[in-house]
Amino acid sequence: MNLQERDIGDFRIYAGAIDGPHGGYTAAVEVHEIRGPGQAPRRVFSSDRLSGGHRFAQPDQALKHAMGVGRQAIRLEEVALAR
Repeated sequence: MNLQERDIGDFRIYAGAIDGPHGGYTAAVEVHEIRGPGQAPRRVFSSDRLSGGHRFAQPDQALKHAMGVGRQAIRLEEVALAR
């Protein structure tokens, strides 16, 4: 498994490229809203079956896809919080 973390504003993306049982890598992502001191992060989005379990040939491709989905989840969450 390959992992990446990235902070974007008040959010943190955890992206993963998981070794597939028959080769390739599947993408997984979890997005948390980071809150103030003493407050636990709030999970905004989580999926270990992005793109219906599509297998990517290289782990960096799966990570790039997972990060893109994470950024999209943040944009949607920001719109929802602005209402």
